[in-house]
Amino acid sequence: MSEEQPRNAQAGQRQKQHEKAQRQESGNAFANYGLTRKNEEFIYQLNKQLDRLGIAKDKRDAMITETVTKLQAGQKQGQTAKALFGTPTEYAKELKNPKPKDEPVDNKRSFKLLSIDNTLIFFSIFTFMYGLMFLLSPEILKTKQYGSSGITAIVLVAVIGGVLFSYIMLQLQPRGRTKRRPLATRILILVCGLVLWLGIYMLASWLPNIINPRLNAWVYIVFGVVAFGGDMYFRNRFRVSGIYPGGRRPQRR
Repeated sequence: MSEEQPRNAQAGQRQKQHEKAQRQESGNAFANYGLTRKNEEFIYQLNKQLDRLGIAKDKRDAMITETVTKLQAGQKQGQTAKALFGTPTEYAKELKNPKPKDEPVDNKRSFKLLSIDNTLIFFSIFTFMYGLMFLLSPEILKTKQYGSSGITAIVLVAVIGGVLFSYIMLQLQPRGRTKRRPLATRILILVCGLVLWLGIYMLASWLPNIINPRLNAWVYIVFGVVAFGGDMYFRNRFRVSGIYPGGRRPQRR
């Protein structure tokens, strides 16, 4: 028993010396990158974690190089490795099993997705609103001209409004390299869009009853609920969030 203890102590000492030599060798290599001590330590630990995960040396070197490049850029803005990547263990796992990136969404597809999203929202708002109005004030149903409460008028206003405001949104907040328009131009686009939509709303209210029937109050409410639920599914399915579909993942802070 007494002989095993010195052997274990010697083995432990040799292991510590080996790790120290390995750390010095790696440290000397990482020192050439001009990183801070904390960031150098992060790269050293990241390299160890990647090795433990069985990443081949050529791939590991490429991952380290890419991480160092990001760290060098982050250092100029005062960002640390932990703020950018989290812990070495977490980031090593992320490098080994990267999450699929969101596909870039071009303006044409953005316009299409936004139009569908806005159309569903407008349709759900108008149908639910009229359904509720008819339930609370049945006397409204006695009017001879169905006007904007007719189903055809609601569909027209919702579809045209969805397309129109999607165009306006993309004009106010352009994507990619498109330059942002001056404030006066953006205000003018917004005002013109609202005036045009209100004009379409007024014209739709003059549709004859024969092609613009008024439905039962509960039917309108059901339409509103179904349209809202359908829009929530659509947004989740195509990642339509805020004013743009296909939103990026938030970066770590």
